[in-house]
Amino acid sequence: MAPFFILDAAACSRDMFMCNSGKCIITSWWCDGENDCGDYSDETDCITLQGFTSQFAVQKFIGFMLIVEPKEIRNDISARPNVGSFQLFGDAMCKYSEDCPNAIVHASLIPKQDIQVMWKAPPPGTGCVVFKATVQENREVWYMDEGGLIRELCEEEQENQDEQPEIIEDCCACDEAKYELTFEGLWSRHTHPKDFPVNEWLTHFSDIIGASHTGDFRMWEYGGYASEGVKEVAERGITKRLESELKTESNKIRTIIKARGLWYPNVQGKTFAVFRVDKYHHLMSLLSMLGPSPDWIVGVSALELCLKNCSWVTEKVMNLYPWDAGTDSGHTYLTSKSPTVPQEKIRRITSSTPNNPQSPFYDSTGQPMKPVARLTVTRQRVYDKNCDDYEVPGLSTTPDVSVIEDDRMECRVSDWTDFQPCSVSCGHGFKMRSRQYYNKQKAEMAQCTVQLVDKEPCSPPCIGDVSCRTSEWGEWSECSVTCGKGLRTRSRKYIDSRARKTCALELMEKETCMGMKPACDSEIPPDPKCAVTHWSEWSPCTVTCGKGLKVRTRLYLSPAALSMCNVELMQKAPCTADKPDCTVNINEAKSKRNDELVKCKCVFALYCSTNLL
Repeated sequence: MAPFFILDAAACSRDMFMCNSGKCIITSWWCDGENDCGDYSDETDCITLQGFTSQFAVQKFIGFMLIVEPKEIRNDISARPNVGSFQLFGDAMCKYSEDCPNAIVHASLIPKQDIQVMWKAPPPGTGCVVFKATVQENREVWYMDEGGLIRELCEEEQENQDEQPEIIEDCCACDEAKYELTFEGLWSRHTHPKDFPVNEWLTHFSDIIGASHTGDFRMWEYGGYASEGVKEVAERGITKRLESELKTESNKIRTIIKARGLWYPNVQGKTFAVFRVDKYHHLMSLLSMLGPSPDWIVGVSALELCLKNCSWVTEKVMNLYPWDAGTDSGHTYLTSKSPTVPQEKIRRITSSTPNNPQSPFYDSTGQPMKPVARLTVTRQRVYDKNCDDYEVPGLSTTPDVSVIEDDRMECRVSDWTDFQPCSVSCGHGFKMRSRQYYNKQKAEMAQCTVQLVDKEPCSPPCIGDVSCRTSEWGEWSECSVTCGKGLRTRSRKYIDSRARKTCALELMEKETCMGMKPACDSEIPPDPKCAVTHWSEWSPCTVTCGKGLKVRTRLYLSPAALSMCNVELMQKAPCTADKPDCTVNINEAKSKRNDELVKCKCVFALYCSTNLL
């Protein structure tokens, strides 16, 4: 006799069963042998006591008792252990025992070849339970608590996505494996609202650099010191020097991992790469800059993919949090550069470390912070290999370079252009370069996905002794909507107008607000063919003094919508410049001329005066 048990805790209303997908089905469909949920989750909380089946007959039994009890019996007999509960299907084969708790017995002595009951698991943390069955084949033959009549079930341990597995010193997996890496950005104004950069177009994860490597190599290390290559990634988002460092350790590297970064407005997108591992190169590390920032990075160091049973991890998901590279002493996203001398160790940034209210991740309550990104490593393929086929480790080899690029003929592209000048002459900005498809029409038809624009952060030095003092914050603006949830803003300005070129303080704050009506009247749902992007940030005021206009825009997601849709794509609003009065005194005029801050191009002399002395 052999009972078969399958366990999966689920819950729904009393007369319904909840599938893993959230779908509810009639309870009588549970454990009926049919895949009613579509994912077989309705066939997984079933307990079956079944007679032995041979080629010619099925062994039958007349009576039985099925009980469930905790694996470890506590001394406190007054406390009734929670071992879950049995549920009956409503047939005439089974009934609850009148004498024993947590027990099911036969309802009649009619011969039967199997019975089924449902079992609801106890709460998490209860511990292991043991199912025991007693079976009466006839009046003289019975079986009890042995062989297939005993099953032990334990709570499935949930993988901690914040902790890395222990490193295996000697990986015994002879096969090689190929993995796909998915880096997903989670960082946004909604997940980490405190002091989120007002210049949202600067937010990004830099290009990703990493490697699969041996156990005696570290590209970067928790609690270690950043190399020059790691420093350049952390402060500037540039990977070239770190890639060179990896190539100098080629005998310890199997694959150099490279993936494109995530720039606004795709910071919450995904980027991919592939790499290979073997019995010597069974660890994986990667790195990306969280920008804009002084020297903050995200990634993993020495992630173990080899298992103790000599196989490879099927999938590993890791939450990623920011780390301070220890090379710059800034505490805010857009702080001025302040090199840390002497250099400090790489350390995790948390809601309490650094203990500085200026940190955008600081929380006086000590609440755990949310991850800024998520890493998923998925095994794609295993390559059979004999352990005797491996070369002696330490020999000089050329590592693979993993870059996912569409190499179809239709997707061929030109060389990269040179980088354009930095978008700012002083402070935090970025520079761009581009390339193009040789045949844009064919590339669109083939749905090519080659990266055509590359960005790098840049920070030209600010020269001059200019005060960064600001005015007090102004009044909050009206809510941006009349119903539902919107935004309101307030601003301040530099006391010295030249500080706009040399300082990087936040001059605008935003917060959510509710319109006069908490909910909007129902509207006609937008046509998906006319879908548009979010509104851009408001442009600078059109004047440098007095009253002017500011503009914001949005775009259709599909170019074809231009000819058939009529959605508002531009909004204008009045604004007042930092200098409300356009009167210029002689000292200001001389300062502007000497600093070459005023360059006037005129069509009609009527609108331009250059007699500033």
